[in-house]
Amino acid sequence: MNAEELSKKLLEAFKEFQKDVQKPRILISGPTGVGKSSLINKVFGEIVTKEAKGEPVTDKVEKHEREDIGVILYDSPGCEIGDTEQFKKEVINAIQQEKINLIWYCIASTGDRIEPQDKDTIKMFLEKNFPVSVVLTHCESASEEKIKEFKEEINNNFKDIDIYITSSKVEHKIFKEEFERLIKDAIGKLPETLKDAFISAQKVNLDEKWNRAHGIIVKHVAGAFGIAFIPIPFADAPILVANQMLMIANILYVYDLDGLEATITGGAGGGLIGLLMTDLGKFLSKSAITKILKLIPGVKILADLINGGVATILTAGIGEAINLSCYKLYEEMLKGNNIDFVKMFGDMVQKYATENVKSGKKAEDYKKPD
Repeated sequence: MNAEELSKKLLEAFKEFQKDVQKPRILISGPTGVGKSSLINKVFGEIVTKEAKGEPVTDKVEKHEREDIGVILYDSPGCEIGDTEQFKKEVINAIQQEKINLIWYCIASTGDRIEPQDKDTIKMFLEKNFPVSVVLTHCESASEEKIKEFKEEINNNFKDIDIYITSSKVEHKIFKEEFERLIKDAIGKLPETLKDAFISAQKVNLDEKWNRAHGIIVKHVAGAFGIAFIPIPFADAPILVANQMLMIANILYVYDLDGLEATITGGAGGGLIGLLMTDLGKFLSKSAITKILKLIPGVKILADLINGGVATILTAGIGEAINLSCYKLYEEMLKGNNIDFVKMFGDMVQKYATENVKSGKKAEDYKKPD
């Protein structure tokens, strides 16, 4: 398999993985003008609300879904005065029929008080055992005392409910930490089968992307060990190739670099992954892998065959090289740096993979970047 064929296979593996992934369903609820769209834009990127077509589920709930975004979002207003029973009926039916996984109820911290209908809606969610959290919005415009009062009032009415203080306009340390906590907690509440899609879609917690990718690598390294004395990877070994291609596809999906590119540029995105795959195809050719294998202390290549132990070192080293390169590329894209991202990615993968394989580290020994 030459570099061009390998790049094509990698891109096919990515598209197949993307097509088959299961997406979480999240209801964003709260009164009109409270900042629901701003919350969605901050967490998942503006492209969601700009281009994801809204489809009515009921008169009170609208569904937003795009094939290339890893979450399905539902928008619901708060409970208006005089419309309580109709609101409850429609929203409860939507949550049950659509099998909503998470509910984020938004309350503007700039109001004079938490309205009775907001409390009624949260109470309704809790009584039905729906997974609801409260997101206080516009916190940059509220005093610390006001935010404290709101949090205390919510806690006094609803024990053990998660509350997050946020701002979609001000990049303050406390708001950054709260958004990261919102994402981390959401991941913990989701079933395992939905975590990849959610982590991919969210744009605020980069560390969770690294953690997820690292877990994927550990899983695939275990699969590589079970294949004893096989041809050098990424060339002639169909079983190992499939394992490692799926690993790479999964890592790149978790980082969703196409989605980040679209969010930053305001365009359609969709081109960066293909370019990175082309570069990876060149790096993962048989001749390049053979050179890296020679760096492993004590390794012997017998007629182009390696054992399972060497395969695990190689799989972990390459996997973590791609993980770290994606992490650093994501950081640079967020900073808005005008550089050649494809060359940067290719150079980093080669550098980190060479260092990783030479070190002989096990998958579990790799640590998140500082």
